[in-house]
Amino acid sequence: MWEKRVIRGDDFVKGAVAELSDCLRDAAWGRTDWVDICRRLEKLLPGSAPAIMNYDLPRGFINASFVEGIDEESVETYRTHYAALNPWLDYWAASPSGEVRISERDSPSSAFRKSEFYNDWLAPQGNMTAAVGLRLDVDAHNIIHVAWHYSESNAADYDEPAAAILDNVKGTFADAVRAAALLRDGVEHRLRFGAVIDRIDGAALLVERDRRIREVNAEAIAGLQAGDVFSGAGGMLHLRDAGAQRWLEENISRLIGGLPVTAASTVIRNEERILRVSLTAAPDHVERGFPALVHPRPVVLVVVRILAGGEARIDDTSLRFAFGLSTAEVRLCEVLANGYSLADAAEMLGISEGTVRQRVKVVFQKTGTHRQGELIAMLGRFRL
Repeated sequence: MWEKRVIRGDDFVKGAVAELSDCLRDAAWGRTDWVDICRRLEKLLPGSAPAIMNYDLPRGFINASFVEGIDEESVETYRTHYAALNPWLDYWAASPSGEVRISERDSPSSAFRKSEFYNDWLAPQGNMTAAVGLRLDVDAHNIIHVAWHYSESNAADYDEPAAAILDNVKGTFADAVRAAALLRDGVEHRLRFGAVIDRIDGAALLVERDRRIREVNAEAIAGLQAGDVFSGAGGMLHLRDAGAQRWLEENISRLIGGLPVTAASTVIRNEERILRVSLTAAPDHVERGFPALVHPRPVVLVVVRILAGGEARIDDTSLRFAFGLSTAEVRLCEVLANGYSLADAAEMLGISEGTVRQRVKVVFQKTGTHRQGELIAMLGRFRL
């Protein structure tokens, strides 16, 4: 009974909290694996099965899982099937974030002993029918569950120390989860696709699950300023065509969720122009080092291209007045505003590519712009 005597002591709890706090700080900043937290919890209460899970509850998806004391096959079947049947998730969804709960007191597994989840998955594990847990929210799609499982037969000895440890370490746990979210934000900041989307023919926008715009190319900036085909009110992408907007919302949601779409593009008409809008899921971030608790948010590439009609016209009088451009320089601006390259402009204007490059440098100087994309975005203010 030596273990039980030590487990019940205050010194045991204090030592455990100090050890876990150090490990949590390391895990938060990527200096150790999150599963190391689970290993330390299992050593504190022998035979227990600790798990740290990141749930996307609206999608019914597990973003990340770190476990100890559960075999890999059982973890996989939980991820792919039994998580959707877990009655404890409903209980946790209604519980406040940051509160430690004890299953035998608050939501005993005996209440769902006749369920498929209990009989086919939970009970066969042998060490998971009781638990102490903690929920920590990052956002609606990243809900962190810390569940320290053990058998009902151990609950009388394990409930009190497990709850005391989690209650004393929950502040550090919350700090670690916030740090993990900050790391996610840092990774997203580095994951810029600007060099890629700047080369795309058409207006290109990278959007998140709620159609929130993360990155755009120069043509998209001009399109947002014009606002006749799509807009960015509130930082979210909206298509003016109502039917296309419904298609956009549904298919962005499916692509973000990793689901196939039946139509990855649609055609819309805007006055005399016909345009195609296409969607593509951006590639996932490849992790280096330890697996992350909170992953970068997935994004979808939206491209709007003109198929026919409606060349953009520039208010040449206003443009000349604003910047003192010559007729030739205004004509070059009009060609570039329609999405043509410098080589295309040379052919269309009947001059050499070298002359076009010299002329565009003069335009940069007069307009105070430095790149072609910046110039095109500025020209959007002068579209008729």
